Amino acid sequence: MKSASPKEISNSTLAFPEALKELMAFRNISYRRLATRTKLSAGYLNHLACGTRAVPSDLVIKTMARALRVKPEYFFEYRQRGLQRELLQQPHLADRLYDFVVADKPLPRDFKSVLESARSK
Repeated sequence: MKSASPKEISNSTLAFPEALKELMAFRNISYRRLATRTKLSAGYLNHLACGTRAVPSDLVIKTMARALRVKPEYFFEYRQRGLQRELLQQPHLADRLYDFVVADKPLPRDFKSVLESARSK
């Protein structure tokens, strides 16, 4: 299972440090080896995995994901930032999504089709 392809690994719902540690353990990769693959320092990677540094930028997450053979979307924070960017660009969707997720209103048919088409990208 250690040779699982990126499509076979489910996206993580863990916070970044835990997701990184879990993925490194799954791939059996050390901080030094990941540092070599990413051109980031082993110390910095250790800080990320311990949660003593902030979640890195999307560019750094992409670099780490490539080295760990997963899609950047594996990391919850990457997905969350993408959603936030999309909602900032389309504020009308934010209110409608809020109604569905927080206010527990039924999902309108047209909104459902938007979500389904976004998932297929």
